[in-house]
Amino acid sequence: MLRFIVRTLIVLVLGAGGVAAEAQKLPALNAEAERITVSGLSSGAYMAVQIAVAHSARIGGVGVFAGGPYYCVGINPTRAESVCMQGSPAASGSIEDAERLAKLQLIDSTDHLRRTHAWLLAGEADQRVRLSVVRANHEFFAHYNAAGAELHVQPGLGHGLPTPTEGVACAASESPFINRCGFDAVGQMLKAVSAGSAERPGTKGRLQRFGQKEFVPTWRRWWSMSSLDDTGYVFVPSQCEQGVRCRVHVALHGCRQGVSAVGEVFVRETGYNAWAAAHDLIVLYPQARASEPTWVAWWQPFNPLGCWDWWGYTGTDYAVKSGVQIKAVMAMVDRLAQPH
Repeated sequence: MLRFIVRTLIVLVLGAGGVAAEAQKLPALNAEAERITVSGLSSGAYMAVQIAVAHSARIGGVGVFAGGPYYCVGINPTRAESVCMQGSPAASGSIEDAERLAKLQLIDSTDHLRRTHAWLLAGEADQRVRLSVVRANHEFFAHYNAAGAELHVQPGLGHGLPTPTEGVACAASESPFINRCGFDAVGQMLKAVSAGSAERPGTKGRLQRFGQKEFVPTWRRWWSMSSLDDTGYVFVPSQCEQGVRCRVHVALHGCRQGVSAVGEVFVRETGYNAWAAAHDLIVLYPQARASEPTWVAWWQPFNPLGCWDWWGYTGTDYAVKSGVQIKAVMAMVDRLAQPH
């Protein structure tokens, strides 16, 4: 028993060091705190929807690449890979859950969703998250703001985020899930959800690494119970460090797409940074990583593919304000909004 305890402590202590010690603190940039937008691919899209609904008073727009409706799984994880990815979930169920959770004050009032702009993209060749699932998500947002909800279906697109020139073939559904489709889907989405300001040609910025551990409660950090990676990324346009007050966009990777899985591909090659530099937009790239229980750390979340939590592996509060990942992401946004 003593040997087991000693070995566990060694694993935890070693895990508490390393990368995070090398990363800087997320900077305070006096960003706009109440005009936030969020987007994501696959599990990142489900998480983006959860953040947008839970914090609808602050989130003005959401971009969805291959993601389903709010709280589709509920407290039944078996729905994740069945009805919520391959089936036809009912938007009415998500609407009822959002109303119920709002009445319990676990999320913001759904009245705020009446001003939310939602831009959704489904791949016609996507067999992992089917069009019927994304369509249900569109119906959810259109229930609150029909004029502000857009659904696009891209012919020939597999399961991935479309870019003009980067990534695998457009029809592929394989790592790094960035697909070469000949058009700027991220730019179209950011423009639609009203992220950023008027274009400033020729502007540049820099991609920075920062430690994510400080945004996780101590006990969850110590026991590695959040599935958040040690290090996140933020792209900061030069003007946002020189007095211009910029907005914040949160970009969430999909499963097997975080930095620990594919390196910096998602944070560099998806098109967010070029658009952000020209439109006074800070892009926050939080990072999730794979985690699985072992005989040494049997309590760790079962997240072998490094997905964001949209089925409850971090707890039953995963889709509301108190969820550990949602709370951490919003704390990162709040840091960016603090005065220089």
